[in-house]
Amino acid sequence: MNVRSDIHWGRSPEEDDGTVLSAMLFAEERGDYSVLKGFMSDFGSRLRNSQDKEVATAYGELEVRSAKSFEYEAKHGRHSLMKWDHPVNVEWVKLGLIKLTPEDRLAFENRNRPPVTV
Repeated sequence: MNVRSDIHWGRSPEEDDGTVLSAMLFAEERGDYSVLKGFMSDFGSRLRNSQDKEVATAYGELEVRSAKSFEYEAKHGRHSLMKWDHPVNVEWVKLGLIKLTPEDRLAFENRNRPPVTV
């Protein structure tokens, strides 16, 4: 069973949909578009058709909002929009939860620079 697409934490599917959407929005907040893209690939169809209309609407808005960011990262490379100064990203890098390429390491070390906007 693919647990990523069949989440059951003792709640309704609508509550699970909200949890998944929250994780996606947190990835967007952190600028982690590679994680967001994976979430969208795994859960996009489900959220687009969620019985929770607020979730479905918010997911549709996220799809529109993230399209330019995906294009930017396709052109400039994975993590090119990562917000390295986001407190969770800083902590996760320190814990080794975010693996850094040499380019990522340089960006992380220079994380106090102004962020790239799309």
